[in-house]
Amino acid sequence: MKLKIGSRKSHLALWQTNHVADLLRAAHPGIEIEIVTMETIGDKITDVPLPKIGAKGLFTQELEEQLLNDTIDLAVHSLKDLPSTLPEGLKFAGSPARASASDSIISTRWKSFDELPDNAVIATGSQRRKAQLLSKKPFLRFENLRGNIDTRLRKLEENGWDGIVMASAALDRLERTNIAHFELDPTIFIPAVSQGAIGIEIRIGRPEIEKILAPIFDPITCQAVEAERVFLRKLEGGCSVALGAYCVPTANNEWIFYSWIGSSDGGEVLTESARGTDPVQLAHDMADEFLDSGARRILRS
Repeated sequence: MKLKIGSRKSHLALWQTNHVADLLRAAHPGIEIEIVTMETIGDKITDVPLPKIGAKGLFTQELEEQLLNDTIDLAVHSLKDLPSTLPEGLKFAGSPARASASDSIISTRWKSFDELPDNAVIATGSQRRKAQLLSKKPFLRFENLRGNIDTRLRKLEENGWDGIVMASAALDRLERTNIAHFELDPTIFIPAVSQGAIGIEIRIGRPEIEKILAPIFDPITCQAVEAERVFLRKLEGGCSVALGAYCVPTANNEWIFYSWIGSSDGGEVLTESARGTDPVQLAHDMADEFLDSGARRILRS
């Protein structure tokens, strides 16, 4: 059988897509795979902060159109970019094993978050990252930053910023862990929903594709990210709000669910963790607790 896999054109997107292709080839020797690349709205508009673009599916819409037209059989995403509510006719199929979910700060000046001076300049395009850092150091200053890793590193050097924030998984996948950086504790600086996970999206009604994909999915990862996406969905959040969730298994067959939301300036925060045997139920209960505590008002502020 020949599979057509849809991907964005960025180096990170292609790494993830080729990783999925390699997993499929290992699971199904002899399978033929074609990678179909395309640019999304988020790829074309690189000089505007994501929250100001104002569209959903900034990095997924074009791929989803091809799925619905059966031009491709599956689409590979950074799962944190895939909205928690999908267009009619499409579904999130699952994820291979997750990489690190944490954020890292790349800095040639400082070796830890505690070392950052109060007025340090940090570059990031993420509202969540800004709000989380401000909640710990309210006098930090921020510059907007988008683009591939080479563009970000060049801007770091040219502008003399104190640091830039990136997903640890991106540094690892692009083999750039030799760059001076320090990792932020994901149980304190709660990551974006599904950060570090690759998400595969398919059209509903393709059981033959689901059967082919099944061997490459990691059950622990799939349970964790589904719980995180439930939390996001109940709070009606998107990639442009200051919201994080991180679900991890423990050694005794339980799960810990970490959650965080904040106002845009980090001045008002809700953060909580809970332990239990059902990760999705933990997500539902945590979302209800946050809603009762005024989560939607905080996310709008």
